[in-house]
Amino acid sequence: MAFVDATVLLDFVSSLAVLGLLVLSFSALAPALRSGWYVAPVLGVFFGLVVGLQMSMPLSPTDGVIVDMRQVPIVLAGAFLGLRGLAVCLCIAIAMRVSIGGVGMPAGVIGMLLAGGAGYAWGLMRHRLPLHDIGKLIILGLAMNLHMLSAFVAPTDIMRWYFSEAAPTIFLLNLFSVPAMGCLLLREETLAERAAFLSASAKVDPVTRLLSAPAFAQEVAHFHASQEDRRIAGIIAVTLKTSSWLRRTWGDGSVAQALGVLRLRTGATLGDQRPLGIDARQRILIPVTETEMRDLRPLRHALRRCASATPLTVDDTIQVPLAVLIENYALRHPNAPDETTKDIQRASATRDAGHKRKATAQQNTHRPTDAPMPKGLCHSTYHRLFHETDMHMRRALKRP
Repeated sequence: MAFVDATVLLDFVSSLAVLGLLVLSFSALAPALRSGWYVAPVLGVFFGLVVGLQMSMPLSPTDGVIVDMRQVPIVLAGAFLGLRGLAVCLCIAIAMRVSIGGVGMPAGVIGMLLAGGAGYAWGLMRHRLPLHDIGKLIILGLAMNLHMLSAFVAPTDIMRWYFSEAAPTIFLLNLFSVPAMGCLLLREETLAERAAFLSASAKVDPVTRLLSAPAFAQEVAHFHASQEDRRIAGIIAVTLKTSSWLRRTWGDGSVAQALGVLRLRTGATLGDQRPLGIDARQRILIPVTETEMRDLRPLRHALRRCASATPLTVDDTIQVPLAVLIENYALRHPNAPDETTKDIQRASATRDAGHKRKATAQQNTHRPTDAPMPKGLCHSTYHRLFHETDMHMRRALKRP
């Protein structure tokens, strides 16, 4: 076995350092990898560009034959980005390789496909392997060397040179670089999954300090069993009607601030330390006792008054009035947290369906959501006047 000289070895070490860019890009987008369909293709583009960087530092014994570490980003794309990310990465890598051409082009393309397939198969089977993470990554490093079989497609003299001169070094570098980079990527993936789990299982919203729906259901069961006069019969959902306007004008932070203010005012109005929660629609959830459920008008009036009596102060100077929409739902089993959570989800789903039907009806009648179309105005003129009025109102509110 012949070893490559020191210069070529330094080129491979430099290529290994370039692979560190993959970890940086993956760590930045890993939290959104499972939620956004576009994240994997975007990472696939970046992985494909790193393949191009690898091909710019080749070990080339014959014109058109490239021996380098371009297979490492491809196998990692298949292992961690899924099918969409791998497809984008392969398209970019194959396009670059075809543009180079040469007698080794068919073998190079087949090698990329073999490396990507090995990484994707490992990604599908890794949770079933009875090994620790390091052992799984070593198997990935061994499996990716299947791309060497593409050398059989090359001419005979090139194939002999490849297996006698380059293959041993490439095998060792693959066996080292793939587990090393894979360990860092796996660590970032684990951190992202842990952060998502902690966020989903958090009992209290960090900004509004309102209980999540499961935690709220549990506290309702405790409140229901605490005293005889605290028997829960339903919940009231308070929706901030000005949330969309606040979000457009001052951002998401203003909506969270308004919900936090409503939490404090609602707690002061009720005065009995009952739990307050928030659902997926950003509605404040308030448990209602059996006595209050018989006549909800006093409670609904008190909640509206506490919300609108004092404006919300934004940026220490701007006074923003708050308006709320109040809905009430009955609880079938307030002592069972799981059933309460299902009731909350069912109420949210019902409201979503109602909003969709309302939006469809408004689109069919070609009318804006806030008011009917005045007579004598065309649609474009009416919407222009509406947006100009809205803009003037925003400027007036922002003016100190």
